[in-house]
Amino acid sequence: MKQASDFDRLLIAPEARPTSEIPYHHDTAPGVRRVFLEKKLFPEAEAYVMVRSASGVQSCQPGYIDAHAHSVSSIYLFIGAAGDLTGLRAEVILGEETFEVASPATVYIPGGMSHYSRIIGGSGHFCHIVLKGDYRESLTEASGSRAAGRTPDHRSPHESGRR
Repeated sequence: MKQASDFDRLLIAPEARPTSEIPYHHDTAPGVRRVFLEKKLFPEAEAYVMVRSASGVQSCQPGYIDAHAHSVSSIYLFIGAAGDLTGLRAEVILGEETFEVASPATVYIPGGMSHYSRIIGGSGHFCHIVLKGDYRESLTEASGSRAAGRTPDHRSPHESGRR
């Protein structure tokens, strides 16, 4: 049997970090962003895992992400604070389509698809998993273009009157 110390390097403490540390993301985001896994924390990581915890978010929450795409698939998890995991709402844009998501929910994003999310109500946790250990390396060259669904003032298409 292995001793616990053999596994110490596999136990990774999440780090609270500003949203703006990654391209196409801005510090107007609600709550606290924690990075749980990436190559900076664990060099062998094959995925990037971030969890944002937010409480009492209102529908007037400004956008904080410019639409962008990754070369690999990624996953959004919406987990509300209630016992049945309800209680969180978000606006999600995949390609040209905008829809509202209520927790609990999972959104699968194929590699190369432009995407955007914005928590628009409630309390809970938003998790983004990118199937590459280095977030920056996963971004495609098409990321961040205005045509991808964001206006220069960081409002969502919904807020700017586009749908």
